[in-house]
Amino acid sequence: MESFLFWFCGILMFLGALMTVTQRNAVVSAVWLIFSFVCAAGIFALLSAPFLAIMQILVYAGAIMVLFLFVIMMLQGPVLDGEDKPIGKGLIPLIAVPPLAIGVTIIGWVSERGTRPLGDMPAEGFGTVEMVSRLLLGRYLLAFEMISIVLLVAIIGALAIAQGERKLPWK
Repeated sequence: MESFLFWFCGILMFLGALMTVTQRNAVVSAVWLIFSFVCAAGIFALLSAPFLAIMQILVYAGAIMVLFLFVIMMLQGPVLDGEDKPIGKGLIPLIAVPPLAIGVTIIGWVSERGTRPLGDMPAEGFGTVEMVSRLLLGRYLLAFEMISIVLLVAIIGALAIAQGERKLPWK
């Protein structure tokens, strides 16, 4: 069952990523990216790393995507051709795929609690708060700080672009 759930989450994460890059609307694309992040959290949960799964949802699907959506909606770029078309009737059932996928994953994961995990057992302490903090604030401290600087520069850049939006040709 865990093998099925692993492949199920992996395929859904791939499909979510594919939908992310093929959407014409940036907000819809960001929502599909959130779905991909939730599928990645499902894989972490299957690997007996509940802390990483929860942090994946809180940090990436929560905080980072709220920042992305804020920047997307603040900049309000031009409307692309076909972006405002209504969804095709054949694609309406696809709206039910993300909630159903999350439901199947949760039901399968809960029903298999206590059984042998997928593949070999992870190392002792894998996915715990102590191990993650030791890695983030030890071995990967420079990368962790560089990412925070890149995010700060991105926010400042978005604000600078938004202030000069009167000069943009599509406004």
